[in-house]
Amino acid sequence: MRRHDCAAFDPDRVAYLEKAGWEAYYARNWMQVFALMVQMNHTQFCMSWLDAATAAVDIARAAAAFAPVDNDVAATQEHLTRFYAKARNAAGLEAAAATLAALELDYWLVHRTLAVARKAAPDHAGDITPMTVSLERLHAALFDAPPTALRRSAAARAEAAATVDRITGGYSADIAADWESIEQHLRRAYRAVADAPDTMP
Repeated sequence: MRRHDCAAFDPDRVAYLEKAGWEAYYARNWMQVFALMVQMNHTQFCMSWLDAATAAVDIARAAAAFAPVDNDVAATQEHLTRFYAKARNAAGLEAAAATLAALELDYWLVHRTLAVARKAAPDHAGDITPMTVSLERLHAALFDAPPTALRRSAAARAEAAATVDRITGGYSADIAADWESIEQHLRRAYRAVADAPDTMP
């Protein structure tokens, strides 16, 4: 993460907030999504609490626009662009806000497509490589880390997303254990870039 003067990036805290955010999102608990995103914006992107709150409105609106089956992709991208304009300014990201929004939206779209395919598959198996590739592109725009670290980070986050799909798809054998596994995957994802030698504090 290209960061200015703020607390050091805490990969375990970011992992927890993302996991909790997924739980709230799939429960359609938008107020909880908002509260968690305020914390995420402050922790991951170094936003002031006020900026974190206004940016949380953007990301919550993006999630709400994307959630339905007949989702509004254009509105989702618009809200994501507004969000990343704030994140870019706070964290000193180099990529344009529209570029970051497009990368984020691509991950969301790929994730949904693969989740639907795995749910329909007889053994619920499927290749999550496209999601790993999409996340690797997003992480390359968000983090200063070598390619190997970016690949490890993307692969672990894709595994987390695939585990979420077991829960939301109704084929999880142990929901509590899967949520715990999701957080562990996310910890590995964010530790990969946080511990990389080229990552800027």
